[in-house]
Amino acid sequence: MKSSLFFAVVDEGKADGLMRSVKKGGGRGGTILTARASASNSLLCLLGLGDSRKEILLSMVDEPLIEPVWNSLVNSKHFRGTAASFAASWDGPSEEPEGEHEWDLISIICNHGHGDDILAAVRKIQPVGGLIVDGRGTAQTWDIPFFWAHLVPEKEVVFVFVPAHATDVVLDAVSSLKSFKEEGSGIAFTLAAQRTEVRQKSSVS
Repeated sequence: MKSSLFFAVVDEGKADGLMRSVKKGGGRGGTILTARASASNSLLCLLGLGDSRKEILLSMVDEPLIEPVWNSLVNSKHFRGTAASFAASWDGPSEEPEGEHEWDLISIICNHGHGDDILAAVRKIQPVGGLIVDGRGTAQTWDIPFFWAHLVPEKEVVFVFVPAHATDVVLDAVSSLKSFKEEGSGIAFTLAAQRTEVRQKSSVS
């Protein structure tokens, strides 16, 4: 069955309202992640003024509800940010995107504390912002034992949209970082955006 994964980034506190809009359009719900957004302006980042809290809404939608749910999402009063859809499937390989696509979402899982270094490397190639989500690894036999538990490594997941023509160069830059040299230090993968929508905040209060 043809399905789409919807990925929407909004300000903190707005994702629940956006989820209600998705459900009104026929969607079944989804997952909300909290993230730290890092601005593309390097001076703001240096001064500590470029970061803000964001929420990411992830929702899987099957045909024939893809169009009505997408329209409900991007026309929602709660949507001020960025949204994208990606080919996905519950039961087998997803369909390849038709024709050329303009944007890729690069997702990078790295050790905690290296997300900002990764975004800095990306920005040397493309002046874009990014999102950093906190995570943790799963317990393995080589994790550090602590009493009856295991200390698992903290992770970060970096999300960044880049023009499709720059994806390979960005991935090469990330893979050349010192923090990615050791085995098991991270993984990166890309998703081709079927479509994107960006809505800025109104300048009128």
